[in-house]
Amino acid sequence: MLDGKHTGEDRVMRIPKFFMVLSLLVTLFTPWAAQAEKNLAVIVSGSELRPFWADVILGAQKAGEELGYQLYIRGTINDKDSEGQRVILNRFVDEHNSVGVVIAPSDPSRNKDVALLKARGIPTVYIDRDTGGVRVASVTTDNYAAGQLAAEKMSEALGGKGNVALFRLQEGVASTDARESGFIYGAKERGLKIVAEPYLGTRVGDARAISRRVLYSIDNLDGIFTPNDTTTIGTIIAREVIKKHKNVVHIGFDEDPFIMESLHRGKLEGYITQSPYEMGYQGVYAVHQALLGNESINNVNTPVVYIDE
Repeated sequence: MLDGKHTGEDRVMRIPKFFMVLSLLVTLFTPWAAQAEKNLAVIVSGSELRPFWADVILGAQKAGEELGYQLYIRGTINDKDSEGQRVILNRFVDEHNSVGVVIAPSDPSRNKDVALLKARGIPTVYIDRDTGGVRVASVTTDNYAAGQLAAEKMSEALGGKGNVALFRLQEGVASTDARESGFIYGAKERGLKIVAEPYLGTRVGDARAISRRVLYSIDNLDGIFTPNDTTTIGTIIAREVIKKHKNVVHIGFDEDPFIMESLHRGKLEGYITQSPYEMGYQGVYAVHQALLGNESINNVNTPVVYIDE
């Protein structure tokens, strides 16, 4: 450059610099845009630290890795934190530009949110419990059949007769509502008499306190069914601190280190375990199929197993 003027050589040198800057901008912004098209929201109903939901998340993450999705995962305070789940759902979809949702709906009110997502072209898959609506598919345990299985095992342990208590979770939780209904039907069909059906709530502490009061109030009791991990753990703890019903047959639900240890210590007759890893894994694959344009995605029932040793 001479006398403040650009030479031809200088102009030649400046052109590549312009394209270098442009190339850098494309490099910086293109991955973000491409990644935004591969984001999924995965929302469970309860703490991610609970063993059941932790396994669901592991399955979802594995499927996400295989399919190239970035997952944004969050749980709620407990199974009935409907408002908290709604806030998380809306935030994850909007802030992370999620193209699909995998969710364990806290209650049927979630169906309205899912309908709004569908109108925006965002498909939703329900896992663990199915509250209907316009979700593209559900991946769940056959919870009614699982409750019937618990009744069958209870009847076998009691010789086809006896007084049993059903320690429910909380009204409106679709998965445990179905298990409880299946147990009631199966127990009555097999000659068992249900003498108590209290709701214990979604927290272990509440389950412990309420089950203890109920156990004190019942004189003749032969069996107890608890339909999830928190009711099972709370009831086991309650039974350890009272003298009544020490030899009652207790069948629980869900796998947890405390539940497994209680079985080995003889505090449980057995428990029914689901397939949470498979639930999360299949949930992500189902929403992937929806994003590919598949309009005929089948619902999936994941298996349950009765564990007694």
